[in-house]
Amino acid sequence: MGIESISATELARNLATVIDHVRYTGVPIAITKGVRTVATLMPPKPAGLPIDELIHLIENAPQLDASASLSMAQDLKKIRMATQHELKNPWD
Repeated sequence: MGIESISATELARNLATVIDHVRYTGVPIAITKGVRTVATLMPPKPAGLPIDELIHLIENAPQLDASASLSMAQDLKKIRMATQHELKNPWD
């Protein structure tokens, strides 16, 4: 699957349509002036990390000593208590 292309003039005439096309298909579009590609319109990368990168981060995370581990647990408890009203089960 090759990259699609559009002239800068055609892009200016059909900007909303071209943006929607990239958004829905995920296919980048090269913008040309004459015979040169001057830019590329592409969808944003998905938010977050791919699962293999997350696994790598977890496996290579530094080990916390007992004091840091306790401090982190206390911080997490405070966060849970502060946001408890926001974490209600939507099925209740």
